[in-house]
Amino acid sequence: MRKSNEFNIFKSQKNNPRILKVTQLIKKTLSEVFLTMDFTYDNGKSIILFINKVTLSKDAKIATVSITNFSDKNFISKEQFQTIIESNLSRIKKEFSSRIELRYTPKLKFRLDEETERLFELNKVLNDLK
Repeated sequence: MRKSNEFNIFKSQKNNPRILKVTQLIKKTLSEVFLTMDFTYDNGKSIILFINKVTLSKDAKIATVSITNFSDKNFISKEQFQTIIESNLSRIKKEFSSRIELRYTPKLKFRLDEETERLFELNKVLNDLK
């Protein structure tokens, strides 16, 4: 019988080796897809997207992909990022599903990694101070 005063909240979750392998496979496959695609926004400038992290659900059916703009010169807003991804989403999913070697293709959710964007902004400010 379990004691009622145990702190189950603070127990760390063990990493499942299968989930880690699938996560790395998704990251590799998406990076290959992003290399073959050309992402442009309103004024015709192209950007390079970088995959920071892929988080997979326990059942490996939903993959959340954190993306950053690789170049700090071409800063894009969150709205521009969403329009770029939405306009290319069908091509990304089609290429991804044709290249991935899994029995079940996970659903992809993209989000802009704001931490890295803040680091770029901080780096710009520090360079301006010099």
